[in-house]
Formats: sequence, C-alpha cells, structure tokens
Amino acid sequence: MRNAILLFASALLLFAGGSAWLALYPTIPDDLGGVENFDDKAERVRIPVGEADHLDGWYLPGRADGTVILFAGYARDHRRVWRYGQFLNQQGLSVVTVDFRSARSVNRKPTTLGHWELEDARATLAWVRRHPVLGAHPVALFGESLGGAVALALAAERPEVAAVVADCPFASSEAAIEDGFRYVVRLPAYPLAPIARQVGRVVTGHDPGAFDATRSLRTLNGRPVLVIQTKMEDRFSRDQVQRISAALGLRGEQWTLEDVKHTEAWLRHRDEYEKRVGIFVATHLGVGTGTSARTPSVAGHSRPAAVAATPVAARRERSR
Repeated sequence: MRNAILLFASALLLFAGGSAWLALYPTIPDDLGGVENFDDKAERVRIPVGEADHLDGWYLPGRADGTVILFAGYARDHRRVWRYGQFLNQQGLSVVTVDFRSARSVNRKPTTLGHWELEDARATLAWVRRHPVLGAHPVALFGESLGGAVALALAAERPEVAAVVADCPFASSEAAIEDGFRYVVRLPAYPLAPIARQVGRVVTGHDPGAFDATRSLRTLNGRPVLVIQTKMEDRFSRDQVQRISAALGLRGEQWTLEDVKHTEAWLRHRDEYEKRVGIFVATHLGVGTGTSARTPSVAGHSRPAAVAATPVAARRERSR
C-alpha cells in the first residue's frame, strides 16, 4: 500500500511538473483570426528592456494624435492583436505592439504570468514616450487575457495613460493557474496548481501566482477602463468575472457576454466589438472615430461605418 501511495505521489509530481514546464514555454500559433498580417506594413522597431535585452516591436503610424499600445495574451504573439490594431489604425490611431520576451522565438524567456511581462510593458510605454512623434500623443492601452491584466497594472502605475481596454483579463494569476487545471486540463486544481506554481518559482525566480489584476483595477478607480468578459467558464471561472466586476471603479465599464469563449468576443460579435472599443478609445484619446465607408474584411465580415464619438457612461453592464 505504501509503495502504491509513493508511486501515485511520484506520478502526480511528474505530471504537475511536466504541465508546469509546458505552461512556461507554450507553443505560439500563427493566430491572425482572418485579418491581414500587418508585419510588412508596420515599422519594425527595437525596444530596450533592462540593461542588455530588447523587445521586438511593430509600429503603424496613424493620422490622428493618439496612440494605442497593444499587448497579446498568454501563448500568443503580436500577430494575434492585429485583429484589433487593424480597426484602431483605420480610425486614424497610431498602433504599437510588441512580443513579450516570453513569446519571442529567439532567446525566449519562460512566462511569469505578469512579472517579466509587466517589465516589457513598462519598456514599451517608455519607448512610446521617448518617440519624437508619439511622445506628444495621449496613450491608451489594450490587452487581451494576460496582456489585459498587464495593461491594467501598467496603467495603475502610470497616470498619463488615458484609458485601458482589457479583454478577458484574469482577476489574479493564482486563480488563472487554478482555472487552467479545472477548465483546460480538467483535473483538480489542488494539489496540481501549488506544484506548478512552485516549479515556476524555481525556473524563473518569480512567483507566477503573485499577480493581482483586481488590485490594479481598484487603483484605477475614477479613470476610464473598459473590461470585456465572458461567463462561459471555458478558461476562467465566473468567480474571476465577479471579482473583476467588483473591482471596477467609478468610470469603469464592462461588457459581459454569455455566448462566447475566452477572448472570442471579437470573433463572434465583430461589428459591435469594433464599434464599442473604437468609440471608447477615441473618446478618451480625444480624437474622432471617422472611418471609410463599410468595406468587406478579409474574414468575410463587414467593418462598421463611421460612428461619431459619444460621451462614455460612468458604468454600464450588458449581458448577452
């Protein structure tokens, strides 16, 4: 009996450790969502981070005096956020996006679910503020999943950030790890999540469960934040959705859906997504939302016609 228990415990440790290792270095797919890859149209830039490292970045100049920095989520790179960059740039906004060091192909770092990713985000904002053209622009942040949590944390540190859009951010990285086992691996979070978290500490020197997006949201009370969430529970629990909602401040808005999976609101409700996000960002950057007439997109959807910027309500929730 004792040998069986030891064998089971050893197998459990190996499984949790192996899962953690794969989670630290996930496969990065080519995930454009049907939109054009703007890599060839964007200016490739090199953004210093730390004393001896750099980020790969992409810069699409716009017509208006406003800039949006885009951060991709876990296991995704900058190509993922061209789906958002395309309509924001069409509105006339300048767009800057980067690959987190945990998503790059050369000298890749393991993910820390916030620690190194926040360092990368700080370096990106610093580069924008130093840029001879973009430095004079008001700046908004947009992030998806992990990138959304990082965008909230960066904005909480930097009062000059005019607005934040966070699409499906986690409430905390601890909860994200636990929900990963529950909803993705479909195994109990305990004791697998604590083991995986310890592996992350050993490999990176940082606790992957220490990042708290709700703390950032509370700090942002009174500043413009739009949070997009889903209650489908395919990746994050409804408890995380409720925690995010409870932490929204006086000027926080939320769009909560019942019929989409994690970070798929744009895929399922593209026209409404682009309209909502476009108006929110343009309003708080102080620019118009004028676009060309409706034109078919690469994916077969239609882009929304021009919509005039309107004042943003203090807080709005809509369930679908």
